[in-house]
Amino acid sequence: MHWSTLKEHIESIIDYRIEEQSVALKDWEADTYQAGLEESGWIAVKQDLAVVTLWQIQPKAISPSNSSISEESLDSDHQQVIGKLKSLLELLLPAFTASMAIGNHPSSLSIREQGIQELSTWMMEQLDSGQSKASIPNGYLLKERLTSSMIPFLLVADSVQTGTLATKELEKLLYSYFGGEVLLLPLSENEWFILTNRELIEDSSDLKQSSSRDANVEIEDTEEDILMEFSLGLYELIASEWVGIFHIGVSKPIIPSEKLLYEVSLLKETVALGRLFHVKDHIHLPWELSLERLLYRIPDEDRADFVARADRYSDMLDDEETVATLETFFKMDCNVSETAKQLYIHRNTLLYRLDKIKQETELDVRKFEDAVLMKLTLLLYKVTKS
Repeated sequence: MHWSTLKEHIESIIDYRIEEQSVALKDWEADTYQAGLEESGWIAVKQDLAVVTLWQIQPKAISPSNSSISEESLDSDHQQVIGKLKSLLELLLPAFTASMAIGNHPSSLSIREQGIQELSTWMMEQLDSGQSKASIPNGYLLKERLTSSMIPFLLVADSVQTGTLATKELEKLLYSYFGGEVLLLPLSENEWFILTNRELIEDSSDLKQSSSRDANVEIEDTEEDILMEFSLGLYELIASEWVGIFHIGVSKPIIPSEKLLYEVSLLKETVALGRLFHVKDHIHLPWELSLERLLYRIPDEDRADFVARADRYSDMLDDEETVATLETFFKMDCNVSETAKQLYIHRNTLLYRLDKIKQETELDVRKFEDAVLMKLTLLLYKVTKS
């Protein structure tokens, strides 16, 4: 039944006209605003994700034969009708009255909060059962909001030393950081999935292009670069607000209604791989961990066999300076000059270190094949010894 038709039926039953108005959800959730409307006789009867529909009973014009009815009697009748309407709504609209503040009884959860709780519970049930390809079921409260392109983030708190990382406080912080609405879905006590609008990337890209034109400098930040920058900024903001150890995973824009579970699963795996293979990093990107993802799928026994061949130079692989040198060298695409700059050392010092590695391992990482073998050895040594 259409909403307006339902309203007409109720009017005919109670024999009173119903005035209707809509208010923004953010305004309705303000205590003083809501209290003022309720004191004026307005009743919240329906709530969508952004709008609350209110009804107010309007007594019909009193016929001449009833002109002697006192104002006190009219008020009494009016209150009785409101009571009847509430009872009727409880019967006809249980899905709404269960979550709305009717009369003087405050609801525990708004429709938006119910939608978040519903979706979070479904996501965890699906992931626990090994499902990562299912679409959000029809009828879920938030599904219609998840049909546009959005950017997914995963936040994991290993430890929090200052206070408690409460979802409400985190949501306010995210809202101020992203400059717009954010959907925060709790996955566990220390894990949250975050969705924000794709315009975040586009606005940033436009700003950079404008700045580059003003400065006559060509800036060609890729989508990956912008996502990395936002993730770093988000990490610094959270780390400054709550002292602790945090990890953030971010992926490219998706249509959540279609790929929500897959993306959550991907980012959970990405953060887990990043923490395992790159222990000093706090930002983890799926497109930078393809090799790590492949190696992690190698059976434990085969990984151990491969690493056993490197035992003769295990001391070198346990040396922090040597490992940092190799990791930076690979990150700089085996470019000697760029690696020396990144490490703040002289080029000759770097060449000396690479020669020493060659002597101990018989692998010259300046050659492609030897570099691949050393990279694999480093990664497998980490996961095997962890």
